[in-house]
Amino acid sequence: MSQPAAEVSESAAPVSTPAAERDDKMPAGIPYIVANEFAERFCYYGINAILTIYMTQSLQLGQADATAWHSTFKGAAYFFPLLGAIVSDVFWGKSRTIMTFSLVYATGCAVVAFAPQGGLSLFIGLFLVAFGTGGIKPCVSTNVGDQFTSKNQHLIERAFSYFYLAINAGSSISIYLCPTLLTPKDPDAPKWLANWLMSHNMTGPRWAFGIPAIMMFVATFAFWMGRKKFAVVPPVGKAWLKEVFSKEGVKLIARLSLIYFFVACFWALWDQSNGQTWTLQAQSSLMDKNLGLGIKLQAAQIQVVNGLFILAMVPVFTFGIFPLWAKFTKVTPLRKIAVGLFTIAGSFLIVSRVEARIQAGETVSVWWQILAYVVLTASEILVSITALEYSYKQAPLRIKSFIMALFLLSTFFGNMMTASVNHAMIRPLKATSVETGAATWVTLEDVSGFVKGQKIDFGGETGVTMANADGTPMVKDEKTLKLAGTYLVAEIDQDKKRVQLMDVVDRKPIATIGSFEAGKAETSTYKLVGPQYFNFFAGAMAAVGVIFIFVAMFIKEKTFVREDEGDAKA
Repeated sequence: MSQPAAEVSESAAPVSTPAAERDDKMPAGIPYIVANEFAERFCYYGINAILTIYMTQSLQLGQADATAWHSTFKGAAYFFPLLGAIVSDVFWGKSRTIMTFSLVYATGCAVVAFAPQGGLSLFIGLFLVAFGTGGIKPCVSTNVGDQFTSKNQHLIERAFSYFYLAINAGSSISIYLCPTLLTPKDPDAPKWLANWLMSHNMTGPRWAFGIPAIMMFVATFAFWMGRKKFAVVPPVGKAWLKEVFSKEGVKLIARLSLIYFFVACFWALWDQSNGQTWTLQAQSSLMDKNLGLGIKLQAAQIQVVNGLFILAMVPVFTFGIFPLWAKFTKVTPLRKIAVGLFTIAGSFLIVSRVEARIQAGETVSVWWQILAYVVLTASEILVSITALEYSYKQAPLRIKSFIMALFLLSTFFGNMMTASVNHAMIRPLKATSVETGAATWVTLEDVSGFVKGQKIDFGGETGVTMANADGTPMVKDEKTLKLAGTYLVAEIDQDKKRVQLMDVVDRKPIATIGSFEAGKAETSTYKLVGPQYFNFFAGAMAAVGVIFIFVAMFIKEKTFVREDEGDAKA
């Protein structure tokens, strides 16, 4: 990669503040912002941790459909920051924007938790959550910076430390708690927590989504309590349009948008570790989720290590890896991003190997997936944190929220890529009959190419119901379970063109009752079988990384550090 030119404005030098004018008191609004962020991140990550598990287990969606819907929800959450930024910068300012969208957010959480489970109510609730969280995303972090002036600017780093600690604490606690709220009888659930929750009747989907909903109302209340203590940067109105559509503004947006395309590809992979395909992989009983010392993790709890690794690895990169790297060549944001793109491809190669062993019926330790999270976290430091800092430094004050929204929009496109792949890889099958009983066999028009461990989905009105050992219908969450969702191929009978089904988690034969209705049923499998899915994303990411190297040669990096403009008013 060629060495990009760096341009620094004349105002880049730090502004010295006379000791007499120095203010060592933290702005009064910071504790309220930090409390708000803790509760809001608890809510958002709690929902994300369990959403795919809920859709596959309770709503019996196929894994590809659940991943596509979850990716669409995440994508929407990162699309609406564009609206929030415009509303904030042009019309309302940050405080009013955050408060208004937070109320929508909290309402959506309540709908998800307390409206009838599934169907239209879930869609409406998730839409409101995405709309609300998206609206506040470009405003919350910049609102921290708005609280400071040249007199107390030396405290900004400490304030952001509190802010990011709140993010990691809120997300980690909810990722650990919510899976047990949802499925306390999971054999990998922490016994002390599961027993306490069951003894207090605090289990099931309503509690699993209800606790995050309560926390979002707490977040909204915390922000409302601090409304009179915040320093407020007023909206700039038409000046925003002039800044965005100025010659320099258009050039900046074009340059950043080119980089954000590659960042979007990064998010297409990263977000699958956050409650999606990595969690579905970890559901298998063939993944030994025992960490040692009697500590077990549920499938949806494993992702908690990402936040812990971020806290541990950022200092390692800052004080170790980057200085060592600088001894050999200049360390630039674009070079960090390039390395990060290849690094995240490596994490998918690890989970691909894990998937291959699970499909072959081998037991694999959870530590292999944790290793993949180590590599994934390294890529996050190289790509996400770097791109965020890169964007913030180049954003003029009046359109800072808008530039942050463009950065977040890369996550929208990344999730849309994931949703598109999962939708496109579904291959319809023609099932002609189902033999019910202690073992369930499905006759297909063609079974050539099928392998053991391959996934097969059922939807529509199959007419077949899951059964207990005594032949009675199986019930979960007060709902009779149909032959629906994702199962695995246990055996293949080439002569009779049929496959035997087994459970996707326990890999045991499934018992069913009823009569199959071929005309109303929907049967499908996936074009990307087993490890092929993860290999596809790893290969695509490696190709994107190569392209980025060549593109980065023609991008000039600019760094602008602006002085306080004194336009914040208490």
